[in-house]
Amino acid sequence: MNDVGPDALRPRVVAYCTAMQIHIPFHWTARTWAGRYPVLFNTVFGAINDRARLVRPDTDLVIEGFPRSANSFSVFAFLNSGASDMALAHHVHSPSQIMLAARYSRPAILLVRAPEDAVIAGLAKIVTHTASDLLRAYTLYYNSLLPLREHYVIAPFETVTTDAGRIVSAVNRRFDTSFASIDPDRHTQLSKAFLAQEKIDGLNTPHAPTPRTIPPHILVGKSADRARAAYARMLDMAEKDGTR
Repeated sequence: MNDVGPDALRPRVVAYCTAMQIHIPFHWTARTWAGRYPVLFNTVFGAINDRARLVRPDTDLVIEGFPRSANSFSVFAFLNSGASDMALAHHVHSPSQIMLAARYSRPAILLVRAPEDAVIAGLAKIVTHTASDLLRAYTLYYNSLLPLREHYVIAPFETVTTDAGRIVSAVNRRFDTSFASIDPDRHTQLSKAFLAQEKIDGLNTPHAPTPRTIPPHILVGKSADRARAAYARMLDMAEKDGTR
């Protein structure tokens, strides 16, 4: 009899989903749409990924955002600033994470980056991505979280990468938490350490070089306009959070 237990099934599911990602034209749009339904999304995600990244009732902090929005640096900064033992939910890139944070009343950070920059970085990361798919998913991702505005602090890419301490302060104010502050000197140390780690990781898993620009026609049209509008709304709210 063939072994069909969970351990044997997982590699088959991963291989199948990897193959499907290559052939689904709107992979990220479909993924983000499913992410608006946490139970559905987590059932699928948890079957083929590390469930430790998902939000739970005892999660200490949620750090989420669209791909290529300083997700990795944000997690690195918190884990290396006296919070190495915290239960941290991150790197799922799904609205479901923020929705569950709201449901469980857990502190949450919503990362945001200009759509053009996120798309450029996304295209360089995985060649099967398409700009149109990423732009649609970007808009759906952020617009779906507008009704939960009071349940997260918005963290613009520029602030995260230049003054992470402002994000920490905003989180502590909003959620009455006591995460360790990150002063400018500490931020500089964290940035250098993170970049060094990125170089090491890059040697092991090289990616295509990030293009300087994307074709002009990608930046026009309704999809691009909607993504920019979603980004503008997020920046307006970041002003109120004191993170811009």
